[in-house]
Amino acid sequence: MLFGAFLWNQAHTRNEPLVPLSLFADRNFAMANIGIAAVGCAVTSMSLPMMFFAQLGRGLSPTQAALLTAPSAVLSGVLAPFAGRLLDRTDPRFILLPGLILVAGAMTWWGLWMNVDTPIWAFLFPAAMMGVGQAGMWGPLSTTANRNLPPRLAGAGAGVYNTTRQIGSVIGSAAIAALMQSRLTALMPAGQDGLAGAAHGGLPPQAAAPFSLAMGQAMLLPVCVLGVAIVAASFMERPSVLARR
Repeated sequence: MLFGAFLWNQAHTRNEPLVPLSLFADRNFAMANIGIAAVGCAVTSMSLPMMFFAQLGRGLSPTQAALLTAPSAVLSGVLAPFAGRLLDRTDPRFILLPGLILVAGAMTWWGLWMNVDTPIWAFLFPAAMMGVGQAGMWGPLSTTANRNLPPRLAGAGAGVYNTTRQIGSVIGSAAIAALMQSRLTALMPAGQDGLAGAAHGGLPPQAAAPFSLAMGQAMLLPVCVLGVAIVAASFMERPSVLARR
């Protein structure tokens, strides 16, 4: 109700509204906001089960668990400039759709391997795949969101875009916590809640397997949410600045 009242107020504010609703008349801006909300939700929600699995299910230290995602950060940083230059010459869907699909595929891959038998080093492969996908996700999504906006609306557009990302992240953190608790309740042995009583270096063997399975099933949430971003990206159009070339 409060959100509806806010929208009504912004629609009837003629002197510099905080959120000019005319921003959403641009298809790319509207779709990019749906996309970044889904991406923020997915990326935030994937982190908890991944790190809990690595540290409690497999007994890694926090530093070792963080290093599992190193290929993602490295490849994303290396490939992002190339994706940016390509975005200046082509339809954003040609970059965003493969990027989002790769990230969703990497999350699925990671979730399927979240068990006590998969070698730890094997998780470097989905992490690398995720890094390649993220190079075609973060930058291209934000650039496409504001590309068609007139300069007078660029600041408001950037503010709305970042707020939308944060809203998605908050929803993701709440949703994944509820899903993790649900799966732990369903799969953990009677008398154990999954996190309580974790031994130094991880859970005891009889609890590690069902705990890992619960975390792997929780990874389905970010994968499904990324599907929303993929659909939104597919409805984007070639920016007007490129259409005139």
